[in-house]
Parts: sequence; C-alpha cells; structure tokens
Amino acid sequence: MTSSDFNMLRLEAPRDLLQITSGTPSPEQSVELANPAVWVRTLVHSQRQAESDLRRLTELCGDAYNRTDRRTQEIERAYQTLAESTRYVYDRVNANEKIAEEWIRSELSSAANAYQSLASNIWQAILEHTDEANERQICQATQLARVNDTLSFLAKANAARNQHLANFQGNVELWAAEHQARVASLEDQLREARAEIQRVATRIPLPATPPAPPAWRSPARQASTSAPSAHSPPALGSPLRLNPGPTL
Repeated sequence: MTSSDFNMLRLEAPRDLLQITSGTPSPEQSVELANPAVWVRTLVHSQRQAESDLRRLTELCGDAYNRTDRRTQEIERAYQTLAESTRYVYDRVNANEKIAEEWIRSELSSAANAYQSLASNIWQAILEHTDEANERQICQATQLARVNDTLSFLAKANAARNQHLANFQGNVELWAAEHQARVASLEDQLREARAEIQRVATRIPLPATPPAPPAWRSPARQASTSAPSAHSPPALGSPLRLNPGPTL
C-alpha cells in the first residue's frame, strides 16, 4: 500500500437494518475521501464492524432473532444512531460540503457512545447463542477487540470535539478582540468629532446681550395711573369734600 492509497478513504453509504437483517445487498454507493481526519477513519471502521457484527448475529439467531426483545431494540437504536452519523459524513463528502463543527462537537460523541453500546450488546448476544468451546473463545477474543475499538472511537471523538471547542473558543476570542478594537476606534472618532465641534464653536462670535424690553402696560392702566378719575374714590388721608350743589 502506497502513501497515496493510505491518504484516500473509500467511504460507503451505510446499510439500513432491513438490508442487514434480511441479507439484501446494498447498492453500490461510495465516495473517495482524500486525507480524512483520524475520527473519520474511526467512524467508518466502526460502521463497517457494526454491519458485520449485526449480520453475524442475525445469521446466528436465524428465526429466533426477535425485534421486540429489549436488547435487540437497544442494538437497533444504537445502530441507527451510528448509521445516521455515517450517512451525514457520506452526504457531506458526496456533496463536497464542509462538515459542520457543531456536529463534530455534539453528534460525533453520540455516535461513539452508540457504537460502544452496540458492540457490547451484540457480542453478549452472540456469546449466549454460541455453545462450542472453541467458538466461544474466538467470540470472547473478538469481543475484547471490539471493546478496544470502542475505547479508541471514544478517545478520538473526544479529541476531535476538544480540538474544535478550542478552535471555536479561539474564534470567539478573536472576534471579541476585533469587536473591542472596532469599538475603541469608534470611540476615538467620536472624541475627535466632539473636539472639532468644540474648536469650531470657540471661533464663532456670540451676539451682544440685548437690553431688557420695557414692561408692557395697557392704555387704560396707563391712564388710571397718570390722572385720577372724577369717579374715583379719594385717596387715603385727603380731606373729604362735599359737593354743595346748585345755588337756590
């Protein structure tokens, strides 16, 4: 195998449960992925192992494969979670689209946990349906290998999640620093604008203070204050004079 072959990964579309349990071959659906991340290789490897193990269990059980059994339902739910994760990666690669970092931070760990549950339940069920001593030893060795695979998947999923969390945190801090720099620049511009307004205001002469306007009085009030009326009552302190009337 050359280095160029190692840098290429043949990513196959996951098979659904009906295809596996009924032995129906899946249509040829695959896409080449160049320089895949470590976690992508681990996901693809786990998916292929899960399909192989689930097919072995259904062949071993035959008609006794009971889909209403609690453990069987757990196996199928876990397989469905793993298959959906593989399908997501397959669809993104096939469409030449970027895998979302949010998916890596959340769904990848779910796929790893699903594979751990899947492998544990499948091989426990296989052991229960295996009576021959040599076969049981082979199954136990395979079960131990699957445990190591699940631990490796979990470790790589956590490493990928932590790396993308670090990248996300770094992007947030970079955005915050750029935002702070923009705010500081706007504040500097605002201070310069205020200073310029102040300089312009000091060069504009202010108008002289106008004299206070005279108090306004109505003409009737002016007349009453200038001369007393004939019918006005006498001022306080003045002698009272009676009108003698006409002379008889």
